[in-house]
Parts: sequence; C-alpha cells; structure tokens
Amino acid sequence: MEANERLNELRRYLTNLGLTQEEIAKRFGVTKQAINSLLTGRKPFGKQNAIKWANEFGLNAAWLLTGDGEMIKQSTKEVVEITEHGTPVYNIDATCGDLSRPIVFADEHIIGHVNLPNVSPTAAIIRANGDSMEPHIKDGDWIAVREVKNLGEIFYGQVYLVITDEYRLLKYLRKDEDEQHYVILRSENERYDDMRLAKTSIRHLFIVENVLSLKIKM
Repeated sequence: MEANERLNELRRYLTNLGLTQEEIAKRFGVTKQAINSLLTGRKPFGKQNAIKWANEFGLNAAWLLTGDGEMIKQSTKEVVEITEHGTPVYNIDATCGDLSRPIVFADEHIIGHVNLPNVSPTAAIIRANGDSMEPHIKDGDWIAVREVKNLGEIFYGQVYLVITDEYRLLKYLRKDEDEQHYVILRSENERYDDMRLAKTSIRHLFIVENVLSLKIKM
C-alpha cells in the first residue's frame, strides 16, 4: 500500500475513533503541528513513533512503517483480568458461522470490565462462537468490537461483526466489484465459502479491534 493511501486510512480510522489532532497531541505530549506532519506525510513515521502509535491506538507498527500486514493489530492476544471499571465485557457471543441470534448490548448482560491501553473504553467485549474464523479467532475467544456508523468507512481486509435481519456473522470484509452496493464476506476457515451481501441488508456493523484472552476473577 502506498504511503499516501496508508495515511488516508489512518486519518479515517482516527476520525472514526472521535480523535482530533489536538487530542492526539495531548496524549503524546507534543504539538499539534508535530501530529499534523506525521498524518500528512511531511514527516515519516520512525520506528519509535510507530511503536507509540501502535500501543496507543491498537495499530500494527509494521503497517505504519511499511504498509505490511493489517492496519489494526488483531492477532495479538493479551491475558487480562475482569475488573469493575473500563471497557464493558458482555455475556453474549458473536457467531463465527451462520447461526441467527439477536445481539443486545444491555446493562444486564455486562459481567465486568477490563482496562487495557489498546482497548478503547467505547468498545464492547463479547465472546466468539463457532469455527469459521479459525485459526485467527477461535471458538470461545473474546473480541473487542466497536460499531461503525458509516458504511462508507469500511476498511476492507479487516474483520467485522455483521448484523442483518437473519444473521450475525464474524467475517473479513472484502471489496466487491460493485462496491457501492455489495460486500464480500470471507471466512478464515477454508471450509466456508464466500458470501456476497447487499449493503442494504446490513443493520449494524462492528469492527473487531482486538482479540483477547480473558481470565474471569470470581
């Protein structure tokens, strides 16, 4: 991926997180001009900055430096402990397959919270169910998801939780030849075929930002 295209994706991602250049500058203790120089390509990401940004926003440092791999660091698993504050953990599951189940982020489904620098407090942590995304996401893994409001801001190649009237699917989203109207849903497990889905069928869309290993403290 070319540097300009990579920076465009990064800016869209940060905007979706609700982060301004001023807020990012405050996090890193630098000037807004320094952040602007990185985000516009006037100053390249060095290794030290790439690591800082990766740790702060759950990004892939290699992607920031060279474009290799995926933008969002999804493969790293962290063992964390359930607490009383932080990102909510729900006792509900996402389906790595084609089963239909309602998904409701209600307070009564919260079983605890986690505090991790790479997990947004605005995300929701739920359990994966099924084998269509193995070995990347295994049955019983926990994933941090965040709702995407604008279907025009899809990062193709990333894993999403797709909610339709009939299905709840955890899949890679790939670009269709008719990008305006359709998306391709792809599994990690080769036993599952691709699915072509009309964008109008999508009721809710969540990007998978992290894969976690949770230790529930009783």
